[in-house]
Amino acid sequence: MTRISRALGTEDATIGPHELAKSIGAPTALKDIGMPEDGLDRVANIAVLNPYANPRPLDRNLIRALLENAYHGHVPA
Repeated sequence: MTRISRALGTEDATIGPHELAKSIGAPTALKDIGMPEDGLDRVANIAVLNPYANPRPLDRNLIRALLENAYHGHVPA
């Protein structure tokens, strides 16, 4: 994450890619690339049914909230 932050000139590697996309006019929201809002629940369900190596267990509600924020283009937190 430090390398990403340094490359993007930001202190927060989670915000850097979002700000870069915004600065060049790239989409920053799932809705901007055609994701239907009614598909967020389906995606959250698929994510928890197909877990991958993760340092903590997947929580469907947290994933759904993350997707909701991404759908609206909110800056990552």
